[in-house]
Amino acid sequence: MEAVVNPVSFLIFLPLITALINLLLPVKAGKYLNLLACLVLLGSLIAFYGIVPESVNIGEIISLSMDDFAYFSLLFVQILSVIFSIYLIGNDKKKLSIYFMISLAFINGALVASEPIPFIVFWGLSGLMLYLFGITKKEGAYTSKKALMLSGISDSLLIFGFFMIAGVMGKSFSIFNLQPELNNGWTITAFIFIAFAAFTKAGAFPMHIWVPSYCEKTSIEGTFILPASFDKILGIYLFARLMWNAKLIPGSLQIIFALLGAFTIIAGVMMALVQHNGRKLLGYHAVSQVGYMILGISTGNPIGIIGGLLHTVNNATYKSGLFMGLGNVEQSVETTDLDKLGGLSKKMPGTFWGMLINAVSISGLPPTNGFISKWLIYNGLLLAIAQGAFSVQLILTICLIMALFGSALTFASFMKLTYSVFLGKSFRKTEEVKKVKRAPIIALLINASLCIFIGVAWRIFPVSLLEEVFGNNGMTYPGYFSITQYLGVVALVAVSGTLIYLVFKRVRFDSAYVGGQPDSPSYKINGVSFFNEIKEMVPLKGMYRAAENKWLDIYELSKTAVMKISYPLKKLHTGELSFYSLWITIGFVILLIVLM
Repeated sequence: MEAVVNPVSFLIFLPLITALINLLLPVKAGKYLNLLACLVLLGSLIAFYGIVPESVNIGEIISLSMDDFAYFSLLFVQILSVIFSIYLIGNDKKKLSIYFMISLAFINGALVASEPIPFIVFWGLSGLMLYLFGITKKEGAYTSKKALMLSGISDSLLIFGFFMIAGVMGKSFSIFNLQPELNNGWTITAFIFIAFAAFTKAGAFPMHIWVPSYCEKTSIEGTFILPASFDKILGIYLFARLMWNAKLIPGSLQIIFALLGAFTIIAGVMMALVQHNGRKLLGYHAVSQVGYMILGISTGNPIGIIGGLLHTVNNATYKSGLFMGLGNVEQSVETTDLDKLGGLSKKMPGTFWGMLINAVSISGLPPTNGFISKWLIYNGLLLAIAQGAFSVQLILTICLIMALFGSALTFASFMKLTYSVFLGKSFRKTEEVKKVKRAPIIALLINASLCIFIGVAWRIFPVSLLEEVFGNNGMTYPGYFSITQYLGVVALVAVSGTLIYLVFKRVRFDSAYVGGQPDSPSYKINGVSFFNEIKEMVPLKGMYRAAENKWLDIYELSKTAVMKISYPLKKLHTGELSFYSLWITIGFVILLIVLM
């Protein structure tokens, strides 16, 4: 009983108990119980701010604890869980509400696990929830299996990495104090294994292949709960711990991670630009944004790492908001195909404004949270460039340019999404647009408000928490504006723009013409076609063809290779008992030789 009421283990047991009670309650009562449980978890974490709760041991191998690093990640998981539970009030599927609470328990468990074994268990169980969420829709069965297989690869890499570190250190170790000395091949290999396990969970190149199809085919609730938010937080949490605590990290390894981050940004956003399905477009952006996190953390300096971690929680906030908004659209008009959407801003004003703010956030524009975290990442890169050798300066400068270019393309991509869904002409009658329930809209607007709040008050919350993690309270940031100065600049720009518009505006209402012809449905300008020409550009044409044919898909390539290898082995299985007896004998002889 003591283990259950401990503040640390409480984060695991309360969601699990809530999920069990949900099995017995009516759907509506269960959803409000979820909201209450999430509020209690958030309140308990806030109450323990600045206080280190006692560790708790469950049995001999499960040790749970909490430090400042874990607290930061846990706090945002609980904040988002409250928003998600509000959104789920508008959903009538009991299964999704139960899966949500179980997922919350497993993510919390991984974040408070201080020993390798419980961490691996909770890490793997969160991957199982990814599969269970996915198969709630028939169309998501294949991509859910793909996600589960890659999650298994992530688990295997993690196990091998921890095992190798334990072997070198000759003792058990704590996740909270994971300090391998990268001075030999074993520890460097272990470091790479753990990093790629984190990349798989977060959805970074080259382990990103499950994310876009999962976001397109599975339930929208499972998408914003796991790949858009919780999985990102957990994966980057592990990678950041590794990069900050490890000793003697080779500079070449940091450069490789930085290049992987920069390539992830560009590859993800270039694929997003040409998508015709809104959910798949967001799926590729879920990949692209991980690149910024990796790029910031790979700098190795506090500003870059703080920027990377801040971008992790910022991305979880606005990306889940974008999926929630698109979920509202899907619920209303039963499609996320951009070719079939348009003109929904007047019919869905709450969803429009919520998605617009989240789109501005992911594009990195002030005064939103996305601007702040990207700005810190750029500062971290500039600091690393200033301190590095010439070759390092050259490579990191290229990475910085790629990151800036990625931000511009992200803005272009969300201009396309916003126009295609909410602006332009609508050819749907008002009665064809179903009314969305209030709870999902409220959740989306809370989410959008959080983006603006962090964008304005970032120094107070949450960067102050990250400064405590790295022991840099009161650190200075280049180009820092106080909240008053920051809001003053934003207000000045807004007022100036409004005055310019009012003074020089020239408005005349007339019939619309397209190509010299009166406007009609056949002349509709569709936002989907904004960037079609990109696919035909010579440098990019090959990349798009390779992506469409899945030539870069590790899962599909591995599956093809395994099938080709297994085909001749199938020929050896004749179904005859005598033949199998021969194989058993041969195997027994080989085993004896090995043992001798």
